Amino acid sequence: MEDVVRIPKRSKPVDYLFLIRPTLLVPVWTLLLIGHYRGLSYIGQGSYGWDLERFSFSVQFIYVFLLYSALMGGVYVLNQIVDRETDKRNEKLFLLSAGIVPLWLAALEMLLLFLVPLFLSVLLGGRIFLLMLISLVMGVLYSTPPFRMKGRPVADLLFNALGYGMVNFLVGWVVAGSLSKAAFAHAIPYCLAVGGVFVNTTIPDIKGDRADGAITTGVLLGEVRTAYLGLVLILLAGLASLFLKDMVCLIAALVAVPFFVLAVVKRNRRWYLRSFRIGAPTLVVAAAILFPYYILLLLFTLFSMKVYYRKRFNLAYPSIVDER
Repeated sequence: MEDVVRIPKRSKPVDYLFLIRPTLLVPVWTLLLIGHYRGLSYIGQGSYGWDLERFSFSVQFIYVFLLYSALMGGVYVLNQIVDRETDKRNEKLFLLSAGIVPLWLAALEMLLLFLVPLFLSVLLGGRIFLLMLISLVMGVLYSTPPFRMKGRPVADLLFNALGYGMVNFLVGWVVAGSLSKAAFAHAIPYCLAVGGVFVNTTIPDIKGDRADGAITTGVLLGEVRTAYLGLVLILLAGLASLFLKDMVCLIAALVAVPFFVLAVVKRNRRWYLRSFRIGAPTLVVAAAILFPYYILLLLFTLFSMKVYYRKRFNLAYPSIVDER
């Protein structure tokens, strides 16, 4: 028997915390941590996180981690504001689509999450501020019309690959080192890996995106060619990692490749979903091995989301096993 969704009539303070969609911050945190680790490794200070006495987070990194998380949370609020009518039709993301959180309060939260982190990032220097500003601009262009890059072929891929794989990675890197050519070079495998995962996420949404008039990379190429593109990008990520001697991304790519191969071979929804639902978390696992404290944050996020959605909406969420 399926759960009956319960829609609250009024908002509670906790709703404004979960409006930023904490689970979407996991890839942000992951690339931030890996970028920081690669930056430390490049200057000769990196070590595996299990050696806790040799490796600990600096105060500056924690500060950047919190500010960047808040900024990206604002981007996710913006995305929900723009997509609230679509979410209403699809009966998801109820806080805005069902009117639980007033639109004006969501907009106010979004502005605060944009402005406060940007203002405070100035205290950390121009490099951090510039990267955070670029992330904000990309987030706005990605979600809002008339730009709405999320609905434009190739642009959707580039914005995800560069936004998460490059800019996100560099934010973590510059806390440890300089914004040098080496920093950009070491971000390349992650751009390719993120791009490979992203294009496969567009495949299950092709039908809905086409109905909404959005021409994503998946809609443009179709299921089969998109799956091939995803596989090629993951393979290139592995090759770039090998060239740069980046064992973190190399191992993650090697683990993910079989699932992307099966997505190409099987050509069905189940394997398209598995390619990114199982393949993508390999970087999360890598970050958790490098930074054991990250495991606690992941567990806390998952547990709090499950409790929140059960208590507020009578829903079991998040779930990675639904393959319908």
